[in-house]
Amino acid sequence: MKFFKPIFLIGCFFLNSAAADQLDSRLIELFDKLYIAESKKEINTLTQDIWKIWDETNDPKIEAYYYRGLEAMRMGDFVMSIDLFTRVIEKNPDFAEGWNKRATVYYILGQFDKSMIDINKTLLLEPRHFGAMDGMGLIFIQLQQYDKAMKIYDQMLEIFPHSVDTLAKKKLMQEFISQSI
Repeated sequence: MKFFKPIFLIGCFFLNSAAADQLDSRLIELFDKLYIAESKKEINTLTQDIWKIWDETNDPKIEAYYYRGLEAMRMGDFVMSIDLFTRVIEKNPDFAEGWNKRATVYYILGQFDKSMIDINKTLLLEPRHFGAMDGMGLIFIQLQQYDKAMKIYDQMLEIFPHSVDTLAKKKLMQEFISQSI
């Protein structure tokens, strides 16, 4: 199951190169378009636009901590990135992407319990956060809880039902479940 970690990390670094304010009114239209989008290109463009909004902190001090945390992640300084994302969360506990980024670092470190706590907080603040959902699905895969992972991918398909990537992950979970019976 270790092959999922690189996929998750690549998604984190390329899809989330910004961070989000989950209350931004622009998200309504983007999620409406994402729901009906059928092409992979259109889905990718819309998800990138959503990530860009999610990455907006609207606070220069938080933004400095946030982007330093991203840089620390890229450099493999996970202790520093946890510290910086924790500062973001302390300054603005309603900023969902701060929680999501710290969850990502905990996932990288194999600290799934801590990652799951932060993922749940992210989803409490932004129930449509497909990145956090995907992270939760990957944790369930690592724990070989394929039925739970499949439920997460079903939830993601409610957000963008034509996502080839999510459909493929769901199919893989179905295969894992059938093999484990």
